[in-house]
Amino acid sequence: MKKIICVIVMLCSFQFSFAQTEDDYTKLVETIINYINTKKAKSIHGLFSSELQSNLAVTTLEKNIENYHNELGSIHSSEFMIEGERGFCYLLEFDNASMVLIIKLTSEKKLTEFTFEEY
Repeated sequence: MKKIICVIVMLCSFQFSFAQTEDDYTKLVETIINYINTKKAKSIHGLFSSELQSNLAVTTLEKNIENYHNELGSIHSSEFMIEGERGFCYLLEFDNASMVLIIKLTSEKKLTEFTFEEY
């Protein structure tokens, strides 16, 4: 019985050691905001998982970020909203509008979800 309990405790602690924390997401959002405001699309693309990199070309990301700057301005604040099925949702306040950023991380802290939606 003690061996079973030890195995269960080990499995649970193993799971928690690879889980991402809210702090990991908060730091990542701050980094993303900095990269967006300074138009560093290649740096954002480097945060993507290999699958996301192949699905979203860096040139497309560059165009999107340029469009956000032209239409919405710079990001001046962010706020965590909710953790949903698709990932963590953050409200981003641009100069001229608000958008929701949805992100999801792997255990290696690579983005598997990176989506902007209107608020």
